[in-house]
Amino acid sequence: MRSKLCIGDTLCLLTGILIAVSLLSLLNYNFATAQQISTHKFESQSIQQALNHAESKLLQTLDEINHNPSKHPGHTNPESGQWDINYLSRNEWTSGFFSGSLWYMYRLTGDESWKDLAITWTEDLEPMTNANFDHDTGFRIFSSFGNGYKTLNKRTYYRTLLRAANTLSRRFDPTIGAIKSWDWTGNYPVIIDNLMNLELLFWAAENSGNRSLYNIAKTHAETSLEHHMREDGSTYHVVDFDNNGNVYRKFTTQGAGPTSVWTRGQAWAIYGFTMIYRFTEDKKFLDAAEAASQYFIERLPDDFVPYYDFYEPYRSVQTKDASAAAIAASGFLELYQYTFNSLYFNTAVEILLSLSSSDYSTHQSSLSSILNKSTLHRGFGNVGTSYADYYYLEAILRYKEVLQEEFPELNVKNFLFLDQNYPNPFNNRTIIYYSLEQSGETELTVYDMTGRRIQTLVNGQMPAGSFLVPFDGSGLSSGVYIYRLRNNGTVLTRKMTLIQ
Repeated sequence: MRSKLCIGDTLCLLTGILIAVSLLSLLNYNFATAQQISTHKFESQSIQQALNHAESKLLQTLDEINHNPSKHPGHTNPESGQWDINYLSRNEWTSGFFSGSLWYMYRLTGDESWKDLAITWTEDLEPMTNANFDHDTGFRIFSSFGNGYKTLNKRTYYRTLLRAANTLSRRFDPTIGAIKSWDWTGNYPVIIDNLMNLELLFWAAENSGNRSLYNIAKTHAETSLEHHMREDGSTYHVVDFDNNGNVYRKFTTQGAGPTSVWTRGQAWAIYGFTMIYRFTEDKKFLDAAEAASQYFIERLPDDFVPYYDFYEPYRSVQTKDASAAAIAASGFLELYQYTFNSLYFNTAVEILLSLSSSDYSTHQSSLSSILNKSTLHRGFGNVGTSYADYYYLEAILRYKEVLQEEFPELNVKNFLFLDQNYPNPFNNRTIIYYSLEQSGETELTVYDMTGRRIQTLVNGQMPAGSFLVPFDGSGLSSGVYIYRLRNNGTVLTRKMTLIQ
């Protein structure tokens, strides 16, 4: 019987041909894309060499700072090549990157010694969760405790991250629609780097049910999109606002000039807007990430590592910035996963290949950092930085994830545990955290004080691990409730308070 879609034999034949051609084109496109990215593979041997070099330099650093966990490397001294002793404090915006690199080494190698070191250096930063003197709480805490929690599911780290997010949120002004970056210059300066700190807020909102943190982060992102991004996809470094939210001026403290394009700032935009899209799924942020990426890629030199500013007019200060390249490479690898545009993947790989070469890697020098030739700001180049090293290792990790390569199995221990809900007391919504040492039949149920069952949140076979479960009490009366965890015959119980 002829299909109703086929009015005549000729039309039927044409329809079939068109469908076949379309399918063939799609297959060819996918094959071409696979071919495009496979020809630029950062080979396993190259990755292992990079990790061996990273291990050597991180161990050199540990010896250099006398294994003192209160010292957190920032950048190297241009004269000695060792970490600058004046920038080792936990107060520095860079203080979380060294412990973050230790976490990445643990994930990339599976060597338990890296985990032990990462824990030690991370936990020294705990006092910085309450530091409210700038916007860099996200840099300090999410690169350290954030990576620690994602790796170990350690409950104390979860609390630390939520506390840090609340600290950062207090720098938000709803009239401006942004988080204030600095207190030492301007009226209400907001810098492009600040996009990176929003990941802490988005993560905390997602993992605590605190919607206000999400709203703060998204509002800031929208303000930055409006005022930091130029129409051509380039970015301003600093936007200073008056008290009514009007733009007072736009300028730079690290690039060549107010109308130039500081390349690390451009890399922050690529990475930042891509990350924001991950949490919001709002296409305008993806479009911004792509516009910033296109601008960046079109102006890269032959070795794919940019000068510190795309428009520095004087050759004497035209220094390269490996940190901008590493940040962009990591951002490109995430952006590729949302767009499947092989340009981003291939550019990231070319950057990794350059950074791993003798031109930028320190494997043939006594420098303490993994990479050389970063620029802190105009006139201060040719140094190593902890953030270039951190994003370089992150880019390697993301590269392996994109290609679905195997990672070492990590020794992460779980215990049977039922935590106090957060927040508590709570209004309408809260999060309950529990962990299981062994897989098995599991039930998590909420009761009122009379023992009446209110809601079963989990019921069935669950694997060993750590879990976050949201509970919505919007239809309940104020009061004290009980929640009970049963796993393989063992019962744990806690109380929580609902205030409507």
